Amino acid sequence: MIRAPIRCFIRCDLLRDLTRLAAGAISVPTMAEAAGNSTYSAPLAALACWVIPGSGYFLIGQRLRGTVIGVTVIAMFIAGLLIGGIRVIDVPGYDDRGYPVYVNERGQKVSNPDDGRLALRSRLFPEIANKPWFVGQVLSGPICLLAAEVSLSVSHPHSPGGTISQIPRSHARIYEIGTLYTAVAGMLNLLAIIDSAYRAGQTGQGGR
Repeated sequence: MIRAPIRCFIRCDLLRDLTRLAAGAISVPTMAEAAGNSTYSAPLAALACWVIPGSGYFLIGQRLRGTVIGVTVIAMFIAGLLIGGIRVIDVPGYDDRGYPVYVNERGQKVSNPDDGRLALRSRLFPEIANKPWFVGQVLSGPICLLAAEVSLSVSHPHSPGGTISQIPRSHARIYEIGTLYTAVAGMLNLLAIIDSAYRAGQTGQGGR
């Protein structure tokens, strides 16, 4: 007996609010206002989103969005490692045995480090161009740097003079799939970095 009048009152009150909203009497909060009075800058949000995927959204108060994006990026990166192995992280400037590449003045590889310079220093962009997928992978954050360190360590031969790595690099299709997963994870994180920085900038303008 009591519930019917209460339901009628709630419906009438909701209808009145919807009518006022349509007429412009009630303003809808903007994205900056909904994010709260955050004072974090856009570069800080971008840096945080690279260090920990999704954390840039936490700084501006969008925790659910940050959690979903962070879990997605990290899960896709780890899935790529599980599919293709740790050697899918192929660091530019290093050979298949995990040793730095040295080149002479003419850009030719040399075996003796004293006869040349590090390839990453003398020809940085060509080295990166030889392994462009690493650019996407490193956008996943420090998790890629940690995986790269492990990949280089297991690339060394068992014996100092050996030629076969502890975990040889594969050229199978499943290796390509793992590389694709890790690179796509980094590109997704790049979109999150740009978006979180933009939202942080909008929040900062709204708070002025």
